[in-house]
Amino acid sequence: MTSANGTLRSAFMTALTRRTRHAARRLVRSERGAVTIEFVVVVPLMLLVLLGFTELYLYMRAVSLVEHTAFTLADSIGQMSNVIDDSTDKTSSNSLASIYAAAVLLASPNQLNTKGGVVISSICDKTVNCTCKSVFNPTQAAGTPTLLWQAQPSWQAKGLTSSVTKTNVTPSNWPFRNGDSAVAVEVFYNYTPFSLTAPFWSAAPVATTIRERVYVRPRNGQTLALNNTKTGVPCETAPIN
Repeated sequence: MTSANGTLRSAFMTALTRRTRHAARRLVRSERGAVTIEFVVVVPLMLLVLLGFTELYLYMRAVSLVEHTAFTLADSIGQMSNVIDDSTDKTSSNSLASIYAAAVLLASPNQLNTKGGVVISSICDKTVNCTCKSVFNPTQAAGTPTLLWQAQPSWQAKGLTSSVTKTNVTPSNWPFRNGDSAVAVEVFYNYTPFSLTAPFWSAAPVATTIRERVYVRPRNGQTLALNNTKTGVPCETAPIN
């Protein structure tokens, strides 16, 4: 016969096993805390993706505005017969002051006057029209592109220099014939990525410079002269006002 102690021990072990299996099943089927874990894992990933898309949009917008500013400004200057050497008076639409103000307006909401700059270069044919005289009988012979004058605003950000120099006036594949003239407009903007996270992410990537250079030919076919109305000089080689 089985003793009473053995029977009780067997019944206890059976009950304990059943309770253990039941508790294990409940633990496996339990969904308590699942939402919290999903929140902790998913939300940071969603915020990171959102930040990435935001930065991508801001960068693409900055590039688009720089390109738009350069092309629009070049098209407008190409229609001028001369530019007035005056960086303060905006009463004349073809003064340097008006051109700089137009560049700032075109680039908004980007702050071009604090984070960027603009450079305007007038190019002439060294052997023909660098004295701002009209050329009535140009030929198909190769011309010699020469930098006549170059101007930039006083608020130009440091380090933003023109790629149009005396030794590098026009691209090698840009046709320049006898008596030709051209205008080069360059727009710069220092874009700082992840500016929204800068207060708590000091190691974020540093600023990158977005630049666009556009060449156009003056509509009247003549050299774009820099005219100083104060001194009466009709063809300056460098701005002085």
